[in-house]
Amino acid sequence: MTKNNRVLKIIYLVIAAVVTVFGLSLVTDYTGKRYIVLTACFLLFAFAFPFICDKMRGILDKWPRYVVLLIYPFICYYLTECALDTTYSIIGSKLKVIVGNYGLYALLLWSIYAFTLSLRWSLFISGVLSGMFGVVNYYVIKFRQIPILAGDIATTGTALNVASDYEYSYTIKQFMMIAFILACFSFFLFYRSGNEKRRDPRFRLIIAGLGAVVVISSAYTLAGTDFLKNHGITINTFMPIKSYRNNGGLLTFTRSIRTMVIDKPKGYSINTITELQEKYPSDKVSADTDAKRPNVIVIMDEAFADLQDVGVLHTDKEVMPFYDSLTENTIKGRSYVSVFGGQTANTEYEFLSNDSKAFLPAGTTPYQLYIKSFIPTLTQNMILDNYSGILALHPYKASGYNRQNVYPYMGFSDFITVADFAEDTHTIGGHVDDKEDFARIIEEYEKAKSENSEPFYIFNVTMQNHSPYVGEWENLPDEIDILDDNLKQDGVENYLNLIHESDDALKGLVEYFEKTDDPTVIVYFGDHEPGLSDEFYNELLGAEKNSLKGLEQMNLYHTRFLIWANYDIPEENYVFEDGISINYLQSVMLEACGMKMSGYNKYLLDLMKDVPIINANGYVGADGKFYEVDDKTSPYYNEINVYNTLCYNHLFDKKNRVDSFFEYGE
Repeated sequence: MTKNNRVLKIIYLVIAAVVTVFGLSLVTDYTGKRYIVLTACFLLFAFAFPFICDKMRGILDKWPRYVVLLIYPFICYYLTECALDTTYSIIGSKLKVIVGNYGLYALLLWSIYAFTLSLRWSLFISGVLSGMFGVVNYYVIKFRQIPILAGDIATTGTALNVASDYEYSYTIKQFMMIAFILACFSFFLFYRSGNEKRRDPRFRLIIAGLGAVVVISSAYTLAGTDFLKNHGITINTFMPIKSYRNNGGLLTFTRSIRTMVIDKPKGYSINTITELQEKYPSDKVSADTDAKRPNVIVIMDEAFADLQDVGVLHTDKEVMPFYDSLTENTIKGRSYVSVFGGQTANTEYEFLSNDSKAFLPAGTTPYQLYIKSFIPTLTQNMILDNYSGILALHPYKASGYNRQNVYPYMGFSDFITVADFAEDTHTIGGHVDDKEDFARIIEEYEKAKSENSEPFYIFNVTMQNHSPYVGEWENLPDEIDILDDNLKQDGVENYLNLIHESDDALKGLVEYFEKTDDPTVIVYFGDHEPGLSDEFYNELLGAEKNSLKGLEQMNLYHTRFLIWANYDIPEENYVFEDGISINYLQSVMLEACGMKMSGYNKYLLDLMKDVPIINANGYVGADGKFYEVDDKTSPYYNEINVYNTLCYNHLFDKKNRVDSFFEYGE
């Protein structure tokens, strides 16, 4: 043994020991003897192989290596599904699902082998990638109840922003995958072929070329065609976790790549939009009309929802007493959204743009994937109507959901982030609280008014109520107690107290603008239901959360909204079946407050009469029935297709976009 080799073994063994000890310290559940046995086997190999590697030199040079190349994909397949812990079982799965998953792991391994002709590199890279997919996805599912889909890759930066906020622990299944990765690492470092003769470069080139052909053709077939869809591999867009449970993780993820390809709506034509323009002309900012120009303060409050809308939940105090008390000059109720427990920016996009995520692939976020240049939104219309401010406010990191790049495309003049708050700003649970957030709104309003007399516009995304809700929360008052013992689960009372604090902050903001002479409208809504545990929701619903369908499933995809003005507007309460989806909220606000509207706003107010609720996976018609977006038997199918045309033109067809339909006229 050479000195260098001894040093390498020592360094490796120290690292392996640290990883093992630290990894074991995070294991909270050792359920499953077979997982314990497999974990022990992987650890034994990881620590023993450096000492026996010389005796095993060249053992896989001939036919055994091809046996390994055949068996190894199945090992990765099995271990990854164990790490995912989605209840998917290889035993009992359909043959096409087993073949599909095995084929994907084999494609990964064999492709690497074709390019490297190295068993060490092939096993190591494919093993590590499989392990990362399993363990990282486990945490994603644990924290937001939604597994990784292809569109989530673009949101990696946002996920890293909040990653430190969570508590990391796992079961023996996830540690088993970590032990497997250690075993792969050991094999990679110390296995040596018995045949040191270098292969003919021409042979390597031929094999690599064949590998490239297979990879490219496979990628096109899987991601560029409907091959998987035609073989019954589908994505449950409401609950992607169901697809993971039915089809396995990697096969579902691969299927989701195809959903990122945006096809034009059936019969797509610019003429459809120009014809709508005649019926719904945009208001002109230069016209002498009675349209009002109030200050517009839009607040998307993190996870602002009412769990008592979901199921029966008794508390010793009202959770949102101020919100509930508002009636005069107030429109409020349920706002149906397209996301659950996370993906905040999708609700934000639907409000600002008027577009619905109903026509976009599951797991995608327009801010991350599609908005790369100017797009007309409410903000642009505020600019055209000569508003001051034009501010975006989010008291967290600017990089979340790519906002620092997207907001300028929407026309925001400035983006206020957590970096613009003082170090001694009051926080709850480490995040700037809503009272401090709203105080900043007032500060910016007063600053703008001191500089000019034009009405003020700001769009605010809060941070106070961000998950996770478990554990002790710094500076969070304990005022709300749950009276139902079966619902007193970890984190739920923290969440309710957070919403109680948001309600109190809202009270302060409204009371401030009640006293101002300037006409002002406040639009306030939540982005999604809180990311609490499945066990809690199952208890609250009296049913398995993941088994809900149609209208029952919609019950998990709404928040609360409020439109309040300090001058006379019509009162309305959109509760229960009378809720509206978030894509209509901007138009409802503009009409109720007597403001100018684009042709798009006017069109949506008419569409809302027939289709009051539409989100990422379906819609509810005026007949009270639930329909899939692509249901051709629906009486609203043609109307939905027209709306799809408008959304496509607005977001994707930049060269032919009819800006004058989405913007105020000059």
